[in-house]
Amino acid sequence: MNFFEAQENARRDTWQLVILFLLAVGGLVLVSTLFVSWFYVTFITHDSVPFTLERYLSSQVTYGTGLVILVVVGIGTLYQYLSLAKGGKNVAETLGGRQLNPNTATKEERRLLNVVEEMAIASGISTPMIYLLEDKSINAFAAGLTIDDAVIGITRGAVEKLERDELQGVIAHEFSHIFNGDMRLNMHLAATLHGIVLIGLIGEFIMRHLGRNGGANGRKSGGNNLIILGLGLYVIGYVGLFFGSLIKAAVSRKREYLADATAVQYTRFPAGIAGALKKILYYQSTIHSPSASTYSHFYFSQGVSSIFATHPPLEERIRRIDRKWDGKIPAYENPVEKRTFGEKTENGEEQRRFLQGAVAAAVLSVGSVEEDGVQKAHEAIAGVDKMLQEKLSEPLGVQAAILMLFYQEAYREELFASVKQKSPYLLLEFANLLSKESEVYKKEAVLILTLALYTLKNLSVEQYRIFDSLMQTFVDIDSKVSMYEWSLIYIIRRNMETYFGERKVPRQLKHSHIGAVKNELELIFSMLIHDQHGGDEAASSAFDEVMHTIGAGALKYRYSDKISHEMFEHAMKEIEVVKPGVAKRVFEGILYSVKSDQMVTPDENLFVHAVALLLQVPLPREFSWQSN
Repeated sequence: MNFFEAQENARRDTWQLVILFLLAVGGLVLVSTLFVSWFYVTFITHDSVPFTLERYLSSQVTYGTGLVILVVVGIGTLYQYLSLAKGGKNVAETLGGRQLNPNTATKEERRLLNVVEEMAIASGISTPMIYLLEDKSINAFAAGLTIDDAVIGITRGAVEKLERDELQGVIAHEFSHIFNGDMRLNMHLAATLHGIVLIGLIGEFIMRHLGRNGGANGRKSGGNNLIILGLGLYVIGYVGLFFGSLIKAAVSRKREYLADATAVQYTRFPAGIAGALKKILYYQSTIHSPSASTYSHFYFSQGVSSIFATHPPLEERIRRIDRKWDGKIPAYENPVEKRTFGEKTENGEEQRRFLQGAVAAAVLSVGSVEEDGVQKAHEAIAGVDKMLQEKLSEPLGVQAAILMLFYQEAYREELFASVKQKSPYLLLEFANLLSKESEVYKKEAVLILTLALYTLKNLSVEQYRIFDSLMQTFVDIDSKVSMYEWSLIYIIRRNMETYFGERKVPRQLKHSHIGAVKNELELIFSMLIHDQHGGDEAASSAFDEVMHTIGAGALKYRYSDKISHEMFEHAMKEIEVVKPGVAKRVFEGILYSVKSDQMVTPDENLFVHAVALLLQVPLPREFSWQSN
C-alpha cells in the first residue's frame, strides 16, 4: 500500500466511524428518552396509568428529551473537535507533556531528538515537536490532524530505558501512524466519543451535587428523585461509552498491527521494536495523566486498563515480529550503557546491525523506500558545519542561519541595516555566519530547514513576528520573488503558522479529478518547464512531451508573459485542496516537469519539497530523479 492509498483508506475509515457514531447516538437517544419518560411518569406526575410504549411515543417529554440529548451530544463532540483542532500539541499538553527544548536537553533527550530528526529527514517531513511525559513507564504516541501539526509524545521511561535501536523502532511505529492516516483518525475518534460520554458525566454531576444537596432537605425536596435520575443517566452514558469503547478498540487494534509491520519495514531491524515491546512487559506502559483514558487509542502500548483493550496483547505483537521468541522476559535491572549512533564498537558486526537498522526513506515514488535512509540522514547531519549545527540549536543562531539562506550579496548594506534596525542582537550572529560561503549552505536548504524549524518553534509569537518581517524584507529587496524564495518562505511560514495555531487546515478536500484544477496545473507546469528551457518555443515542446508522459494531454502550455505571481499564488491554494488520488498525479507531474531538462537544480529540489508539504506528501531530502 503506498502513501496515497493509505490516506484514502484512512478517510474511508473515518466515514465508517461517523456511521458507527450515528448508530451509537441513535441508540443513546432511544434509551435515554425511554428512561426519562418513565422517570417523568413515575416520579413527577405520579400517574397511576401504566407506562406503555404508546404513551412513550406520544409524550412531549419523549421528543423534548430526545432533542436535549442530541444537543448535549452535539455540544460535547463539537467542543472536543474545537479543542483538538489546535493540533497535536493540545493532546500532548493535556496529557502533561513538556516540550523538548534542544538548548536544555540532557544527553538522553538529545539522543531522542537525533532519532526523530533522522526519521524526519529520511521520510521527508518537518521534525515533529517532541513532548516528554514524566511517567517512568515506556510509552509513546503521535497526535495531530495533519503532518504539519503532528507531535511525538514519549515517556521519560522510554527515553531512559530503551536502547537506541529500540527507541528507533518505537519512533518508526509512531511515524507509520502519521503516514498511514491513523493519527487523524484517532483525533476524530477522541472527539466523537467525548460527546457520548457527556451524558454519563451529567448524570454523575446530578448524583454528586444536585441530588445530595436536595436530599438534605428531605424527600419532598426531590433529592432522592434526582439521585435516581442522575444514576439512570450515568448508567446510560457509560453504557454508551461501553459501546464507544468497542468501536475504539476495534479500530485501534487493527491499525497497531499495521504500524508494527510498517516500523519493521522502515527500520529493517525487527529486534529493535521487539526489544521495546519486551521491555514494556517488564516495566509496564501505564500513562498516569487524568486524561489518559480519553486518548488511550493513541499510545504505542496499552496506556490505561480497560475491559476493552485498545491494543493487541504484547505477546502476540512480539511473536508476529520475532517468531523465535521463547516467551521469556529478560531481566533489565542493570541495563547496558547506551551508545550514541555511529559510536565505534569493537564488534564490527554489531556496528553493521545499527546501520542495517536505518529507516528506509529516500522515496522514489511516494510509498517506496530504501534501506539506508536514516543512515544517509545521520551522515548528512554529521556533515553539516559544526558552527552551523550549534547555531541551529540557538534562538538567535537559527534566525541568522535562515536569513543567510535568503541573503543576496548585491544588497548587503540594505539587508544589514534592516537586521540592525529590527533586531540588533541578531546582527552579530548573522555577520558571523556570512563569514562562511552562504551559497554552499543554500544547496543544503532542505536539510538546514529541517534542523532549524524545531528550534524556530521555541520562539515566542512576538519574536517570530519580528523575524518574519525580516524574512519578507530579504525577499522584497530586489522587487521580485524567485521560485527558491517562494519555496523557502512557504515551508517556514506553513510550519510556524500551523504551530502557532494561525493557519487553518482546509476543512474539506474538494477536487476529485484533475480537470478541476486544469488551469492551475497548466500555469504551474508551464512555469517550471519555462524556467528550465529559457524560451517559450522550446518550453512548449517539452511541456507537450511531459503532459503526454503523465497522461494529461488536455493541458496546454501557458506563455510566460501570461503568468503573474498572483496567479501562481492562487493556483497553489487550489492545488492544496485536491484529494489524494489527484494529489498523486499532480505530484508526479511536478517531478516530471522539474526533470524535463534531465537535471535538477537545488532551487527546483527545494520547490518540489515545498509542493510536497503543500500536498502533505512525505518526501525525503534526497531521492532519485531517474525513476519513471
